[in-house]
Amino acid sequence: MLKYKLLTVLLYLSASIAFITIAFILICSGFIFLPLFYIFVKPCCRLMMSSLLVWPKIKGEFPSDGTYIIMMNHTSFLDVFIFPLIPKGPWTGITAIENFKIPVFSTIINRIQAIPIDRKNREAAFNSIKKAENVLKQKIHIGILPEGTRTTDGKMKVFKKGGFHMALNTKTPIIPVGVIGAYNFKPKQRWWIKPGSIIINIGKPTNVESYESLGVDGLSNSVEKSIKNLIKDIN
Repeated sequence: MLKYKLLTVLLYLSASIAFITIAFILICSGFIFLPLFYIFVKPCCRLMMSSLLVWPKIKGEFPSDGTYIIMMNHTSFLDVFIFPLIPKGPWTGITAIENFKIPVFSTIINRIQAIPIDRKNREAAFNSIKKAENVLKQKIHIGILPEGTRTTDGKMKVFKKGGFHMALNTKTPIIPVGVIGAYNFKPKQRWWIKPGSIIINIGKPTNVESYESLGVDGLSNSVEKSIKNLIKDIN
């Protein structure tokens, strides 16, 4: 354990340098020409993770056409670097309103029109979902972590329903994604990290129109099962 703690201190220093570098690249590219941001963000996220000795591997294939809502399990702070590796084309996400107060990071998420959501304010959360529906109409993928917060024990939390309302309202297919390895890297309650590989398993799109009769609960249960199966498939 001691070796991991000592290694963590060194890796946090290297990651700080990497973060400053990629933040500069992404902010500049985003403000010069937004499509450049989407070109640079994938290698930048890989660089960030490699600075922490984390090696992401992707299973499955993201569709090259259509617009999708992407849902994956929420296990680590690394998810912010994992998600950009998944979609093809322009994307944004629904993220906690607190993230818009983080220096530098807030500049990036504002540039890609990320949608803030206040989990404590039901009316504000409803308005956020409506804004996200308008973004989908612009042919921009939206990423959602349906658990809302990171797991504290490695098990998936109960899914919030907002994203599923959005999917049914807009008839947008959902792509489930199962991630394993990020929790072992750094659980929420532990400060030190354990380097290793992370597997990102991209599932097949869920046709939400076939769930209209089952409603939000039926769709939510199906996607939750799909993500669990994707995680199980990795193991």
